[in-house]
Amino acid sequence: MFQKTRGSSGLKPHKRLLTAALLFIVLLTGAALWLVQRNAPATAASHLQRGGTLRVGFALEPPYAYFDAHGQVTGEATEIFKLMANQMGVEHIDWVRLDFAHLLPELQLGRIDAIAAGMFVTPERQREAAFTRPTARVRPALVVRKGEATIPHEPLLANLSAHPPLRWATIHGAAENGLLFQAGIAPEQVATVPQAHRGMRAVAESSADAFAISAVTAWYLVAHNTQWALEVRTLSDGPAGLPAFAFRLDDARLRDQMNQQLQTFLGSDEHRELVQAFGFTSDEMPPEAP
Repeated sequence: MFQKTRGSSGLKPHKRLLTAALLFIVLLTGAALWLVQRNAPATAASHLQRGGTLRVGFALEPPYAYFDAHGQVTGEATEIFKLMANQMGVEHIDWVRLDFAHLLPELQLGRIDAIAAGMFVTPERQREAAFTRPTARVRPALVVRKGEATIPHEPLLANLSAHPPLRWATIHGAAENGLLFQAGIAPEQVATVPQAHRGMRAVAESSADAFAISAVTAWYLVAHNTQWALEVRTLSDGPAGLPAFAFRLDDARLRDQMNQQLQTFLGSDEHRELVQAFGFTSDEMPPEAP
């Protein structure tokens, strides 16, 4: 029989395997953490510090955001954002057009740095993004065919479900979806569209009876699409929507800087003159605006 020498530092085979396995796990975990950090979205502030552009997402919903006759991005939301960003020292904005429902997911993935699209502030959205103070206060409305008899000329949100079953259209991901459901409209009666223009067309072509949208958008689109015999009926008892700009939650400091600029701009003569061109009146001035 061989006797093991006392004090030997040799490890048994199974202990060597265990040590190697633990070392492998530590290395693998470190590599995974490095990849996560490497691929994590950079903050908008870091983009600006490196001299990069600010990538701002928008959806086609006039008068908040749309293309003018020269192909340039304009609208209530985008023009205010341009002014505030310029005062913050942002030299260039890369405008990224997306469907409305894709704006928040693209922001969270780091493919855009901010949203300027007339997006309403809601508790659900505040868990996904850092919103600025509202830039307006707007009522909901319905776009219907002229002479539509099944919906009153002064409809109430509370009474919408009392009318004969109608076919409704809303923008996918918009706040108006929730309003219709709260009013008792069955989900199978509501069809969503990616853009406001599509909702208008759905009503004009009788594939929908009414299109639920913000009042300023409804009035703008009806006035600029006279080829369709449509009219606007405002929901006087509908809650006012509060559109604002959105940043990633990690960019709350940049949001705060934007709020500082908005504090002195909103409600000013310059602000009122700017948004009047897009159909906004004193009735649409945001909360706390003078």
